[in-house]
Amino acid sequence: MRKALLIMLIICTWLSAAEIRDGSLYLEVNLHTASSMDLPEGEYSFCDASGLFCQDLQGKLSISILKDSHESRFGIVERIEETELSECEDAQNKVYFDWEGAYLVIKQENRYFFPQSFGTIEQAKAYALALGLPERRIEEIPIVNSSIVITDAAGEARYFESPVKIAADQLWIGDLCYEGEFILKEVDHQLVINQILPLEEYIAGVIPNEIGNNSPMQALKAQAVAARTHAVNLLLYNRHAKDGYDLCNSTHCQVYKGKHLRNSAIAEAVSETAAEIMVTGDRVVDSTYHSSCGGKTDSSQAIWNGAYLPQLSGSLCIPEASKYDLSTEAGAANWINTQVDTENMSSWERSALNWQCSIDRKELAQNLGLSSITSIRIVKRGESGRILELLINDTHRLQGEYKIRQAFNMLPSSFFYFANNPGKTLVHPGKRITIKGRGSGHGVGMCQVGALRKARAGSDYREILQTYYPQTKITTVWIHHENP
Repeated sequence: MRKALLIMLIICTWLSAAEIRDGSLYLEVNLHTASSMDLPEGEYSFCDASGLFCQDLQGKLSISILKDSHESRFGIVERIEETELSECEDAQNKVYFDWEGAYLVIKQENRYFFPQSFGTIEQAKAYALALGLPERRIEEIPIVNSSIVITDAAGEARYFESPVKIAADQLWIGDLCYEGEFILKEVDHQLVINQILPLEEYIAGVIPNEIGNNSPMQALKAQAVAARTHAVNLLLYNRHAKDGYDLCNSTHCQVYKGKHLRNSAIAEAVSETAAEIMVTGDRVVDSTYHSSCGGKTDSSQAIWNGAYLPQLSGSLCIPEASKYDLSTEAGAANWINTQVDTENMSSWERSALNWQCSIDRKELAQNLGLSSITSIRIVKRGESGRILELLINDTHRLQGEYKIRQAFNMLPSSFFYFANNPGKTLVHPGKRITIKGRGSGHGVGMCQVGALRKARAGSDYREILQTYYPQTKITTVWIHHENP
C-alpha cells in the first residue's frame, strides 16, 4: 500500500521554466552549475516555488545541498499524454518545445505510472520483465525534492526545498554581473542557478560575445537574426531538458554574458530586428554560424553527415576563393598561401583567417591512442577545404572535422595542409609536424568574418543572411498564441 501511496505523492516538477508572457518568449538560461556555491556581498530575497515562504538575506552567502534530503523511487510508465501547457496533474510532467505548422509551441507531456514503485532500479527491471515491458519505460520519480541550505556570514542556516526563486538587483557569478529573475535548483546532486529572461534580452547578451560590440551595424543585425534563429532551433532539440534549463551560456549553445560588453549599438541591432527569425517553408532554419570559413563555407551534409539542407549547402564568402578547388590538395594549399586583403580587420579577424602551428609526432600519436605514427594520408576534403577524413598508418581512420581538430590539440579549423608536404595527400611526418591553415570553426552557415567584411562593403543584413542561408525568408510571426 505504501508504494502505491508514494506514486500518488508525485508533484509536478518542471525542470525548465520557458513560458510566453504577453506574446514574448521567456527562457531559462544557465549561469552556473556546481556542487556548492557562494554569493558575494549583497541583498537577496529567496522564495520557494509556491511563493508562500520567502526570506530576505544580506551579506555573503554560502549555498549547499542538504545531504540525503532527496528521495525518489523507480516507476514504470503506463501511458504518456501530450497536452498544451497546463496546471500540474497527478503525473510526472515534462515541458518541452515543439514546432507545429509555422509556430513554436510549448507542450507538456504527462507521464502516468503503474501504481507499483520500487526502491531500486533492479526491482523495477524485474517487474517490467514480468509484464513484458521494455526497460526504457522505467523512470526515476521524485518523491521529496532536495533541501537547499543557505548559510549567512554568521553561520546561521536557512532551509528551502528546491527549486528556489531569487530576487536581487544584481547577481554576481564570478566576474560577471546579471540582472533580472533567477532560480536555484538541485539537479542530479548539483546546484544549478539560472536566469529567466525574455528572448530579446538573451540575444542582446549573446551578440557582443559572438561577433563583438564594435562591429558595423549591418553585421550586428545579421548576427542578431542568426543568433535568435539559432536559439529557437536549439530549443527544439530540448538538449538541456534534463539539466534543468533551456539553454547553456557557452559555445555549446551560444556565449551569453548578461550585460557584459553591451552598448547602444547592440540595443539598436536587437530592437530593429526584434522577433525576426529565418524560416524555409513553414520550418525554422538551422542557422548555425562560425568565426571564419577561410574563403568558402561548407555544407552541413558534408561536415556533419546529415540530410541535405539547401540553406546550409555552402556558399562563396571571399570572391577570390572561386579560382581554387579547395577540395583538392593543390587548391587548398595554394589558397591558404594566397594573400587576402585584411584592411580594417580586427586582430581576432586576422587570427581567425590565417594561422600556423605545430605538434610533436609523439604527442599526436598519444592523442590518437597509438604507439607511433609513420604516415598520414588525407582522404577527403570538403568544399571549404576542411579535411573530413584522415588515414593514420594505413589502419587508423579519423573522420569528422572536429575530431581531426581535437587530435592536433584543437586546431582553429581542419582547413590546413602539412607545411613540409604542400599539395601532397600522403605525408611521412618528421619529429615535429608543422601545419599551415586558414579559417576558424566548423565552416557551416554564416561566416562572422565574412559578415563583417560584407557589412563594411555596404551590404545590408538581409543580403548578408541570404549569402550564407540561401532560400530562406525572415518572419516575425512564429510564437504560438491561443488565437495566432
